[in-house]
Amino acid sequence: MCTAFSLLQNLSKDKGNMEEKKRILLNAIMHVKFCIKLCVEQQESGRYFLFEHPASATSWKLPEMVQLLMRPGVLRVVGHMCAYGMKSQDAEGEGLVKKPTGWATNSPYIAEQVSQLCSNRWRGAKHRHVHLISGRAKAAEVYPPRLCTAILKGLRRQFIADGIMNARDIGTVCC
Repeated sequence: MCTAFSLLQNLSKDKGNMEEKKRILLNAIMHVKFCIKLCVEQQESGRYFLFEHPASATSWKLPEMVQLLMRPGVLRVVGHMCAYGMKSQDAEGEGLVKKPTGWATNSPYIAEQVSQLCSNRWRGAKHRHVHLISGRAKAAEVYPPRLCTAILKGLRRQFIADGIMNARDIGTVCC
């Protein structure tokens, strides 16, 4: 549902069926508001949540999102998808996708795991970024396996910190 909040999509906002675009945006706003309600419910019940949208998405400016981010214990971080191995293809071949991604969570351990940044900032060897234009953004909606692993690693560390799991446990056990 982040397409309606995309800065790239808004570049062509004066083109096409304006009524359809307005309908899509209203549906996307309703969806994000519903997700925010779920995040609040999770936090108030002593559970964890993770919300993701592109870092530059206008959804981060919705009043409900601003309120969520102001809640005690809620963090917002940014991570780059190339740090997790997200790839795409362009005319030059396969390359990594930077895709700065915003995350809201009430787990500091998950926040730490999803906030890895592009290695081009400090390492000697540089990599090329494929830009998400010409229809490439759709494929970037799928999380790379290393990102999924990072999220699960953060959740596991959170559970260990909370005493729900032990460091030697393989999985969770529910009562």
